[in-house]
Amino acid sequence: MTAQPRIHGRYRVDERLGATRIATVYRAYDDKLNRPVLLNLMRSHLVDQRGIRERFISDSELRARNVHSALPEVYDSGTIEERPFFITEFVTGKTLRARAPVTPIEALQYIRHIVAVIKACQESHIPHPPISSNDFVVISEGHVKWIENWTLTPNEVLIDIASYRSPERQQGSAETVESAIYAVGILLFEILGGFRPFSGTSADDILTQHESSDIPPVSAVVSAGCPPQIDDLIMRCTARNPVTRLKNLDALLDLIEQARRDIVIGGNGTGPLNEDSAHTAAQSAAQHGAAQRSRRPRKRAFARAVIILAVLAAGVAGGWYAINTQPAGVAGMFSNVQLTLPAISMPSWISNLMDGSSSEVQMLLVSGETPLDVHAEPASNGTIVGSVPAGSRVEWIDGPQSADGTAWLKIRYTAQSTPIEGWAPQRLLTTIP
Repeated sequence: MTAQPRIHGRYRVDERLGATRIATVYRAYDDKLNRPVLLNLMRSHLVDQRGIRERFISDSELRARNVHSALPEVYDSGTIEERPFFITEFVTGKTLRARAPVTPIEALQYIRHIVAVIKACQESHIPHPPISSNDFVVISEGHVKWIENWTLTPNEVLIDIASYRSPERQQGSAETVESAIYAVGILLFEILGGFRPFSGTSADDILTQHESSDIPPVSAVVSAGCPPQIDDLIMRCTARNPVTRLKNLDALLDLIEQARRDIVIGGNGTGPLNEDSAHTAAQSAAQHGAAQRSRRPRKRAFARAVIILAVLAAGVAGGWYAINTQPAGVAGMFSNVQLTLPAISMPSWISNLMDGSSSEVQMLLVSGETPLDVHAEPASNGTIVGSVPAGSRVEWIDGPQSADGTAWLKIRYTAQSTPIEGWAPQRLLTTIP
């Protein structure tokens, strides 16, 4: 019989739940306090990347301040075989994406709670996860816990980021209050209608729609139960030009409360959408999206490369803001993993976890029909250090970085006697879910 591994002789690791962009998440149990917890363990292929590791730890220390109840509470932290980890409260339940559509009053209650936690994080300079309906778990009526969803595939993560990304962000601007308000407006549209205003099979397509098309009035795609106050609120949040968009979270909270009062007093928009309404709304949204796409101007190759780079960069950097945190100064207080009986072998899944198996590594596929040249640096005229056959699987170990008008990823190819490691254009690599 195999004993389950325990961390610090206290946390019993039960099962792997999934992975975010920077951590693998496990369901565990705190034997000391008799409660379920979540183990967030930094993914093995990122441990040696100093910048990401330091950001993981520093963000953990900041998030340990527990500035809002919507952020999961941090219980403990330390290292396992040199891999940082932290323990948080166990969060389970339906996401807002699974709960949608909801009534206008419910939607405003959720959005008010979400804006309040965004405000608390920004005022305290605390990083938070990306804004997405997949990242808000409903714990009670009108209240959520904000996590980074560990069940999404890499491609789903990129699409998720693109679905809420403001036009100025994809043009290279830094994250601002205005860009967060834009994402909130998209989220309000989604939880009312049960779908996002723009959709597509790729993040690139969705980003282009956000850049070239206005968000339609939600009342135009939802056949019943949407008062005009919400149309106005979404419009003011999602203006494509940030200059004409709402600029203040306090002002947004005031507008949310005013809309809620007007709806309650007016007695309109409090009923749930019925099944026929949701179906009609989905059809209307699809028709709207198709019409907008047919009018989109053709983008130059360089502009498309910049868009792709922006999404991929967010896919890595967004993970930094998705970490549930560890208390400051505690990392050095803990030892490595302790097993109950050294002579008893671990289950295969925990053995793989400890030895850094390939399940912890993001794999890519070399596309096209010709070998891929790997460069010593991210530059088309740089030294070529090797060649990888078409169709080969490679490890994504760093990047993206921008050079020569394109995005470059650092990869490693090990299916030969001498491994090849270097940089290659992202457009020649495909994500493997």
